[in-house]
Amino acid sequence: MYKTLIFAILLTLLFTACSNKPVKQGKITYDISYQLPDSLSRYAAYLPKQAIVYFKGDSTVTIQQQGDEATTVITYQPTSFLRVLLHSSAASYQVDYTKAEQSTLLPAPLGYHYTAKKDTAIIAGYHASEYEIEDKGTGLTSAIWYSKKLAFPINYLTMPFDTTYGAALKFTTKQNDIPVTTTLKEIKFGQVPDGVFSAPPGYRKLTPQQFKDIPVGN
Repeated sequence: MYKTLIFAILLTLLFTACSNKPVKQGKITYDISYQLPDSLSRYAAYLPKQAIVYFKGDSTVTIQQQGDEATTVITYQPTSFLRVLLHSSAASYQVDYTKAEQSTLLPAPLGYHYTAKKDTAIIAGYHASEYEIEDKGTGLTSAIWYSKKLAFPINYLTMPFDTTYGAALKFTTKQNDIPVTTTLKEIKFGQVPDGVFSAPPGYRKLTPQQFKDIPVGN
């Protein structure tokens, strides 16, 4: 009888401790830079220079905006959920991608090979170590900086990378053959805005193929 009572008490305490465990949430700010060829340099003003990520538990939303143009990506890792919201002065679209379809959004669909380097750096106040990443599909290489001193949920910008090396703080990928460098600027832990992980009304729902088939300029 006493053993049963003690077990019940311990089980209750364990459940209470788990249910009261605070959910990690906050805001991440990244700086973004582009290595544009001279022929495209005039478009630099139209590209977003910063990305904002809100996270709460396993939910993240990544927002990149420049003028009237905004791209928002909502993810929920446990179910491989990924929703892209695209907004401009002309139209607003909502596109949901299955896990199989998500590879079409990634800079290296086949993943990367990782090689540790000797260089270290302080990025946004955190100690980071350099790795070389090689695109398994193209063989192209670039650098990524990981930190073991920081942990936050995978977001759309970091989802291509192996998290066993730590949190990716700075990395260069190719988007439409243009090298893009993303660097952690700041991370703040605290409550996120209500409704930030929901799609606002007024967005036209499309499949990935329907979105791909939209004529350029629409």
